[in-house]
Amino acid sequence: MAPYNVKKDELNMALNATKSITHDALRDDHRVDFSFLISDVSRLMRKTFDRKMMLLGLTRAQWHTLVHVLRMEAPTQTELADVLDINRSSAGGLIDQLEKSGFIKRIADASDRRVWRISATKLGEKRAEDISAYAETLANEIFGGIPEQNLEQARTVLQTLQANMNV
Repeated sequence: MAPYNVKKDELNMALNATKSITHDALRDDHRVDFSFLISDVSRLMRKTFDRKMMLLGLTRAQWHTLVHVLRMEAPTQTELADVLDINRSSAGGLIDQLEKSGFIKRIADASDRRVWRISATKLGEKRAEDISAYAETLANEIFGGIPEQNLEQARTVLQTLQANMNV
């Protein structure tokens, strides 16, 4: 299956239209450079933050899940899986790990007894405060010296790229 829901015919048309592009064109294409830069910066930010989270005893998947539980205010396992872009059983495994560690708990849904909602415990809320403090420190280090106007402009560009891929 082609990425971003592109149909096979559309993909072939795009490939045929670009066959005349040479290797030199790829070397000199600022869009390609920008794409690699986005990937590199994103990877470095994740690695740097992950190192800080390891000090709290959390893996990337765990801190990411805990943050989403708090942001979504008691999501279901399905809702959590969707936002994390993982399958339900993987979400279930993360929920089990975080529940065993005392960071989250399952609560029966008031309107549907088949559904369990995921909520942070007091320990999970405390851990989220620690995550937030690390995130603030890291953001100050990473974004220090960049004027707010430049950050807003970069955000606009990234949102446009995101919208272009969600065709």
